[in-house]
Amino acid sequence: MKKLLPSIFMLTVLLATTAKGQVLIDTLSLVSNEKINTKFCFNNTKLIAGNNISDRYIIYYNADTIFLNVNQSGIWTRKTAYTGNNIQSATLSFYKDTIWICWKEGVESAQIKARYTADKGNSWSSIVPVSPVGKVAAPSIYAASNGKIHFVWSTASLTDTTVYHNVYHNGTFLLSPNPLSNPTGQGQWPSVIAVGDTVLCAWKEGPLPTKVWFRSSFDGGQSWNSLSANPTTTLLSLSKDPNLAYAYDSITNTHYVYLAYDGQNLIYLQRSTDFGNNWSIPDTISNLNKWSQFAHIESNNNGFVGISYEQRPIGSSLFDDTKKDVGFTYSTNWGNSFSIDTLAYTYNGFGSAYPAFNKIDENNFYLAWLTKDTINNKINVLERLIHFSSTTGINTYEQTLNPQIHIFPNPFSTHAVLQTSNKLNNATLYLYNSSGQIATKIENINGQAVILLRDNLTSGLYFVFLTQDEKVIATDKLIITD
Repeated sequence: MKKLLPSIFMLTVLLATTAKGQVLIDTLSLVSNEKINTKFCFNNTKLIAGNNISDRYIIYYNADTIFLNVNQSGIWTRKTAYTGNNIQSATLSFYKDTIWICWKEGVESAQIKARYTADKGNSWSSIVPVSPVGKVAAPSIYAASNGKIHFVWSTASLTDTTVYHNVYHNGTFLLSPNPLSNPTGQGQWPSVIAVGDTVLCAWKEGPLPTKVWFRSSFDGGQSWNSLSANPTTTLLSLSKDPNLAYAYDSITNTHYVYLAYDGQNLIYLQRSTDFGNNWSIPDTISNLNKWSQFAHIESNNNGFVGISYEQRPIGSSLFDDTKKDVGFTYSTNWGNSFSIDTLAYTYNGFGSAYPAFNKIDENNFYLAWLTKDTINNKINVLERLIHFSSTTGINTYEQTLNPQIHIFPNPFSTHAVLQTSNKLNNATLYLYNSSGQIATKIENINGQAVILLRDNLTSGLYFVFLTQDEKVIATDKLIITD
């Protein structure tokens, strides 16, 4: 079996900012190879959870099986979490040593279901019915620090298009499903998080133009604040797929609620410091030169905020996964400013779909996504550790040492010049084809330019990796034409 860009799995890039803290984007790793119909839940949900980087769990599924892959001390063990029919939107949450999973099962007569395991997936509880049977969708689950399990979902029947919430504790639901959205609106794709008995929920609501709405509860979901007369912003139309995060700044005694979503093919962020009574004006987070969707946001209590999203070239099809890639950007100052489309890509010819950003602990986070390997007829489940350190002053300007590269002409037919912003010292250039095979290798590169000769290379897309001192210091893509 061919490996997918083998040199990527040695990639380690240190990125830092002049703001508070440093961010290390670490080695890309392969979790597993799965059947071609394997999926991630792409909306408003968590895919990885755990105690620490050596004890974590990732969830994915196909139409009849939910898998929980358990990582203990660097070894992944895939376990079957549930088997059924017409499974969709499987997600998970984690409290102490208990892993909760939640999913939708069925089509017209569907139901939101859940179950849990306290022994890392070796044995499972009986099924917990979450919603009534009907046309339901988009479950999201969050296990709060007080042990209460919060569920939200939406209905989509001809007579009911509502976002609902319910809470489960000590073996029973505390109340009946509580409607949260506008009675006259079309509520969809809710997201929920909780800090103790503070519960926060956001959702998309139609009809067109769609907007993002928010509500909060301070008694564990028993009662909710009044539904606002207005959405979080009136500046954007076609807003959807909201995702929430929370952080507390103990120095300034500030509670931050972060709300990320996509709209008009870009990713936006809003912040609130009064639990959603007032929101900042939407900030554009994603690359303006690409189309983006499916925002996932996480934060910690030291000022770090990270947002992942799926992106593709402007004008490309939403259904062409080969054009998609992982977008990621972060802030180390409570979301006041963000990096510009940080290096977090896979640069492979198979594309990278459904990226999600997941918090493990205050300092460790993971990106997870899928690639469809059409050569081997497999889905690759991938992850990447992102570590935050609140230490400042060390390697603060290391990012500027990594050179920018420019290839011209691109596309080319006979030769091209690769030029770098910094001088190279015994660098090596690897050129990979779209199948992940090394097509060309140029060693002992010094100075700021190298000539790429076509030689016997066939036309098509290639991926450039520039290494120095056994580290990948720059990447790019090029196209060879006849």
